[in-house]
Amino acid sequence: MRVPVVVYTTGPACVQCQATMRTMEKLGIIYDKVDLTQHPDLADRFKEMGHVTAPIVVTDRKTWSGFRLEKIESLARFLASEEAKA
Repeated sequence: MRVPVVVYTTGPACVQCQATMRTMEKLGIIYDKVDLTQHPDLADRFKEMGHVTAPIVVTDRKTWSGFRLEKIESLARFLASEEAKA
């Protein structure tokens, strides 16, 4: 089973977004990318939830914003675990 991972970015000029996606790719995390500049309604909804820094990473269990190496590494370990494969 594939755990859904979505990275919401603010475009190619977002350094934290690029670092997040590059790290995920390096760790083998498969993700979908959504550009928030094309979806301002989503950006507004995330702001209401308190996420004001891009990228915003959403999985079926967690959501976080900004470049968070420890969260990305934790996600990679989870995705490699038996629990994620079940």
